[in-house]
Amino acid sequence: MRVTDIMTARPLTLGENDSLETARRLMQDMFIRHIPIVDQHGRLAGLVTQRDLLVASLRKDEGTPIREIMCTDVTTVSPQESLRRAAEIMIYNKYGCLPVLVEGRPEGIVTEADFLKLAIF
Repeated sequence: MRVTDIMTARPLTLGENDSLETARRLMQDMFIRHIPIVDQHGRLAGLVTQRDLLVASLRKDEGTPIREIMCTDVTTVSPQESLRRAAEIMIYNKYGCLPVLVEGRPEGIVTEADFLKLAIF
């Protein structure tokens, strides 16, 4: 099996200039914990997690741009990566997700929840 078989396609993304409040609201409304952040060309610029927002809420204003807190050193995979390799990356690095890129653009996201769904079906 490949990442494309279990990933969430067309992930919700935000831009670098969107606010922390926008990210928080999107996570709450859509019940998600990870948001890929894209630049003006739609290429992955970073990643914001629920944990990032919790930490930032203690010292940043809700109007702060996401670019100030996003992680920019993001490990990614292609849709054709094996599930085993993706799982290894997530487990050994303690990642909750991996953005799935095609030509630098987020085409999907694979999360711990996707692997759990696979286990019960």
